[in-house]
Amino acid sequence: MPGQDTVVAALVAVASLALPMLDLAAGRPGRGLGPVWALLVLAACAPLAVRRRLPWGAWIASATVVTVGAVAGQPPAGVVAAMVAAGSAAYHCARARAALAVASTGWMVAVMLATAPAPSASAAAAAAGSGLAPVALGHALRAQRDRTELMVRLHRAQALRERAEERDRIAREVHDVVGHHLSAIRLRAVGCRGLLDGAEQAADSALGTIAELSGQALDEIRHLLGLLHEPPGVATSPGLADLPRLVEQLSAGGLRITLVDDNRGWRLPARIQHCAYRIVQESLTNVVRHADFRRAEVRVTTDRRSLRLTITNDGPARPADTTPAEGNGVRGMRARAESFGGTLTAGPRFPRGWRVHASIPLPTDDQSFPDQP
Repeated sequence: MPGQDTVVAALVAVASLALPMLDLAAGRPGRGLGPVWALLVLAACAPLAVRRRLPWGAWIASATVVTVGAVAGQPPAGVVAAMVAAGSAAYHCARARAALAVASTGWMVAVMLATAPAPSASAAAAAAGSGLAPVALGHALRAQRDRTELMVRLHRAQALRERAEERDRIAREVHDVVGHHLSAIRLRAVGCRGLLDGAEQAADSALGTIAELSGQALDEIRHLLGLLHEPPGVATSPGLADLPRLVEQLSAGGLRITLVDDNRGWRLPARIQHCAYRIVQESLTNVVRHADFRRAEVRVTTDRRSLRLTITNDGPARPADTTPAEGNGVRGMRARAESFGGTLTAGPRFPRGWRVHASIPLPTDDQSFPDQP
């Protein structure tokens, strides 16, 4: 980032200027430290401000300033900046690290030969090491970063693969365990209707309802299998518009279920609609399964803040000795509501009956609502 590079350039400049000053304060005066030397240090550090955008250019510019100062007889100025630029270039330029290592090493040896009072083999070796070290460090840091990124990608790919395998396993089990039984139920219901030949209208109607419901159950299982096999958001799910059909299905046996929909046409997110549909479906199913009732009511209310569902019936509450404190159905409904930041309560109501109430907050998106004053 340009701002970070500028900060790095400033810090290197401060360090390059401060270290010789410490020698002066300790009574070890440096040779030729003056305004020209300070300007050379600043000029050598300035290219670090573009070390990421122009890695090679930043190193060449810093090295050139140091070389000019050495030829002009100035003390070594900006060598640290050139070393930082070399390490940065090795980090950002993967294809030219070998050439950079040779250039940095050769340049450092040349500067040593030009500035040392008495060049020696040991001094040349030290200079070569000083030129090679930042390049090696930059290469090592980049290799470590590349390995880390590779491991992250591998872990993500492994997680996606495991989730796909889990979806496939669930799909197979649902198909094997449930699909066969529902198909058999539907076939038997259709066969019984043919045997009755309309003689028993009530039985014929009931068997027709069984056939319809089992067929729809098969359709929903196929839909579930599709959700397991496809990425999220590909398939459609039942929503608030499907509640009348659900009520009609459960009312086929003579039960009276009233649907009061106060949604007023507001366009709610599909995932929230699906959550609401499942809560109503489970509530009505629990009522049919556990309560001896004649009437039930489903009330859907929506405003700009939340979607509220209230499902009530006039039957007796479930006996305490046959039902746990909270069944799996209620826990499942509550988990659905809480997954969207909502709440759900379920329990007996006075003087009789059962009540389920859910409140699901809506996203603050004006496009979800119709234009209203």
